[in-house]
Amino acid sequence: MPVRSHRLHVDPTPETIDLPVQRRNAAVRAASYSETENTIEIVWTTGAKVRRVSWLDGAYDEELEVTPEAVRLERLNAGAPFLNTHASYDLADVIGSVVPGSARIERGKGIASILLSDAPSDASIVSKIKSGVIKNISVGYRAHKVEITERDGNVPLNRVVDWEPLEISAVPIPADPGAQVRSGGELFPAAIVHKEAKVPAPNPNPAPAAVEAERVRNDIISDLATRTGQVALGNEHIASGTTVEEFRRVLVERLAEDQERSFPSNGASQLGVSHAISDDNLATRRAKAIESALLHRVSPNEFRLEAGGEAFMSMPLLEMARAAVEGRGVRTTAMSRMQLANEALAQRSGGLHSTSDFPTILSNVANKTLRAAYEAAPQTFRPFTRETTVPDFKEVTRASISEAPQFEKVNEQGEFKRGSMSEGAEKYKIATFGKIIGLTRQAIINDDLSAFDRIPRAYGVQAAQLESDVVWAQLLGNPTMGDNTALFHANHGNLLTAGAVGATTVSEARLKMGLQKGLDGKTVLNLTPAFLIVPKALEIAALQFISMIAPTKQAEAVAQVLQALTVIAEPRLDLGIDRYNIAGDPNAFYFAASPATVDLVELAYLEGARGVYTETRQGFDVDGVEIKVRLDVGAKVIDWRGFSKNPYTG
Repeated sequence: MPVRSHRLHVDPTPETIDLPVQRRNAAVRAASYSETENTIEIVWTTGAKVRRVSWLDGAYDEELEVTPEAVRLERLNAGAPFLNTHASYDLADVIGSVVPGSARIERGKGIASILLSDAPSDASIVSKIKSGVIKNISVGYRAHKVEITERDGNVPLNRVVDWEPLEISAVPIPADPGAQVRSGGELFPAAIVHKEAKVPAPNPNPAPAAVEAERVRNDIISDLATRTGQVALGNEHIASGTTVEEFRRVLVERLAEDQERSFPSNGASQLGVSHAISDDNLATRRAKAIESALLHRVSPNEFRLEAGGEAFMSMPLLEMARAAVEGRGVRTTAMSRMQLANEALAQRSGGLHSTSDFPTILSNVANKTLRAAYEAAPQTFRPFTRETTVPDFKEVTRASISEAPQFEKVNEQGEFKRGSMSEGAEKYKIATFGKIIGLTRQAIINDDLSAFDRIPRAYGVQAAQLESDVVWAQLLGNPTMGDNTALFHANHGNLLTAGAVGATTVSEARLKMGLQKGLDGKTVLNLTPAFLIVPKALEIAALQFISMIAPTKQAEAVAQVLQALTVIAEPRLDLGIDRYNIAGDPNAFYFAASPATVDLVELAYLEGARGVYTETRQGFDVDGVEIKVRLDVGAKVIDWRGFSKNPYTG
């Protein structure tokens, strides 16, 4: 790590080391919003003592000196940015700025006025800040001088006596006060003063580097031993001068022996290291920290940097691989770059004999970015579609039971007649779709983050696109229904008179849908269109039509009808669906009822595998790790009565 220990070297002489940007939380003064100035006042620091954690050295307390002499306000008073959750990779992340000259220190608090953005794209966030829904503020700052005091029986105290705020952010949830957060991996030099120096009794003049190295060794061995319940073993090897690498090897062997004694029936333990040692052990924490750092690097706005991740933020992928391999006691000093990549990607069976966690880390990162892209991809069919699951790939039958028979008058001394109910059925089945992503050693050596960001995201988007194809093919393809009649057909009463979007076509859709009858052919369902589904070419025309009638007293009823009609614009209606060789039509449009009143489209997944699903294995076709991306899905229109089509030709 480029950041040196805060705890181990005690010396009153100032030194200079690199420290990351830090963050602190404060609050918006929502009541201070000025409508005329579009500004709001915030408290961006109180300097309160907080507990933080250094990955190498453990916990320490940090306290900010909040005085005019200690805080450099030049950046803030020059109009520093007000950001959305510390994001600083795009101009769209800026949602305001500090009002020049407003930043000040008053009675131990940092206060400033923020000029909020009036851009339409920021309106939602700014509105929540104005109303007090968003209250949390976090300040990013650079430490120029830190005084470190070692305290007997307590963690060290780091008092920041010279510091500089860089930016202020609105955040949804306050950051973990026990975690340092680095901004983009950037480091800044800071003067460090160690107070209350203590010299070990056995040697009045030890070399500082030797003292530091010895305490690091003792701390790491003690931590490993305590967390695995091997305190006596740890004390023995601390006293004998065992290196950390050698102790890890000894510890793994001891744990393996313990497992074999606990599970003698099968000859060898089936538990891996992550089970033999509690989930809070050093190796597991290291793997989680590397994964967090990698996720934050590929998408800082989506994935929060977890505690410990800052230690790996500036590392290339190959150095992350080295940390994972060495974390299992494997020496990598003499390895070439290619050898190190091969060793990091090796996955050997046998539980405790696994070389490293790196393949799992890479797979998790790819899986999470893929899933995030899949869930974020726009899908216009959702409002009129119902999700379900099926147990297998066999044909599914969805039975529709008709309405109860109509009551008949019973004359005096007459008898009650028995009634019967008819039923209809729609049949379909799901299918499997998928591809394989390869994470290669070349990508690791080249530090190619696209292998874990853009490529998995592209597959995630494709999975979402597939679902859209499957559903929209039901409307565009005009499939045959259970009564052997096409979905949109004159016999179904849902094929409208061709015409442009307007009062006449909407009126006909309402009339025909309202007159639809149930399976018994007698019961009037009185359905109402809830969605106007149009190709992108007709989107503006549809929106203009719905909004053109003002809700005056004369037109109030009509206006309410139109305002209740939601426009859905889908480009597949224009372009067609290549997967199913279905042509589009940029002029035809559709109406759909509410799925709460009638079955419309059913989207089915295999049980236990909703949405995109991934499996990982050691590569066979690629030199690395393979991730199989799979989607088991199918769709079917269940009832034609809730749909109608206008075959307008323009």
